[in-house]
Amino acid sequence: MNKSKLVLLSKSAIQANQPLLFPIYNRKRNIIAEKGVVLSSAQVKKILEVSEVFTIDQALKSAAISNGTQNDKDVNKQITFPHQRLSSVEDTLQSICEYPSSSTASSKLINSIARLQSVCKKSPDAAIAKIITDTNDNYAVRHALHTAILCELAATHLRWSTEKRSYLVGAALTMNLSLGFMQDELLDQAKPLNKSQKQIIHDHPTDSVEMLKQMGINNPEWLEYVGKHHESIDGSGYPNACHQKDIPLGALLINLSDVYCAKVSGRNYREPIYANVATRDIFLEKDNTDKGTLIEIFVKILGLYPPGCYVRLKNKELGIVIKRGKQINAPVVRVISEDIGEQVVSKSIRQVDDKNYAIKEIVAVDSICFDVNYDDVWNI
Repeated sequence: MNKSKLVLLSKSAIQANQPLLFPIYNRKRNIIAEKGVVLSSAQVKKILEVSEVFTIDQALKSAAISNGTQNDKDVNKQITFPHQRLSSVEDTLQSICEYPSSSTASSKLINSIARLQSVCKKSPDAAIAKIITDTNDNYAVRHALHTAILCELAATHLRWSTEKRSYLVGAALTMNLSLGFMQDELLDQAKPLNKSQKQIIHDHPTDSVEMLKQMGINNPEWLEYVGKHHESIDGSGYPNACHQKDIPLGALLINLSDVYCAKVSGRNYREPIYANVATRDIFLEKDNTDKGTLIEIFVKILGLYPPGCYVRLKNKELGIVIKRGKQINAPVVRVISEDIGEQVVSKSIRQVDDKNYAIKEIVAVDSICFDVNYDDVWNI
C-alpha cells in the first residue's frame, strides 16, 4: 500500500446502491470503504462530507480493466487526471513505434490527438507541467508528446481551429516516426554518427511522411508539417534546404517546440537546462520573421517559470509552480516542503509577485527526496 500512490477521486465517483469498483481512503490512507461494498445514499452522503477521498492508482487501473477498458474516464466520466491521460498518449506512441504497420495504428493515433487536445484545453498548466516533470525512460516517445503539447498550446493562442490544430498535433507526434527508437540508441552512443546514421537522420522527415501514407494518413497539412519540420528559414535546414516562403507556419511551430523541449529534457550525456534558461536562449534568437513572432508567443505561453518547475522562495520554502501568472516572471506556487529533504502536507499557495514570496531559484528535480503526486496537484 505504501508503494502505491493515492489518487484523488471526484465525488461523483462514489455511486449509491452500486458495488464500489475500488476501495476508498482518506488522505491519511485510512480505509473508508472496501472494494465491492454497496453503499446506501445516506452512507455516500456521509462519506462525501469528508473534504477529500482517494483510491490507489493500481486499484483504479484494475477497475478500468475489469470494466473492459484501459481508459480511466470509462470508470467514471467525471474523473480526469491530466498526467495519467497524457501518459496514456505516451503508451499509444510506444505501441505505434513498435508496430507502425498495425491496422489500428492510425485510429489509436487519432484518439490520442483528441485526448491531448482535451487535456490542454481543460488544464493547460498541467499539460505544460508534463513537459517539465516527465520521467518516461523512452526519450523518443516523451519528446514527441512534449513537442505536441507545445504546438497545441501555441496554435490555440493563434486561434487555429480544433481541426487544424489536430493536424499540427498529429504531425508533432509523428515527426520522427521513421526513426523509431533510434533516438534512444543514439543517446547511448559515445561515438560520432557514422555515414549511414547521418543519412537516416537526414531522410527521416521524408521517410516519416511515407510511413504515414502507408498508415492511411493523407491530410496534406499533416504530411507537409512532418516533411518540413527540420527546414530552416535561411535555407540551412533539411532534407530539401527550403527557404521561409516554402515553410508553413505549422512546420516552424514544430521546429521551435522541438528545440525547447530538447533543451529542458534530460539526456544521458547532459543534465536538462533549467526552463528559465531555455526560454532565455530561444528568446535571444528572436528576429522580425515568422519565427520571431512565434518565439514571443512561446515566452507568453511558458513564462520564465513554467508549471512543473520546483522553486525555492525568498522565505526558504520549497514549492512547485502550478499555474502561470499574469506576468511571465510571477507564477502561482504551491508549497510542498519547508525543507528540501522533507515533504509536508500543505495547501498553501504563494503569489510570487508578492516580494515576500519571490522566487529565489529553480531547484533541480533530482534533488527532491520525495515523490509528488502530480495528478493530485493538477486534478481538474
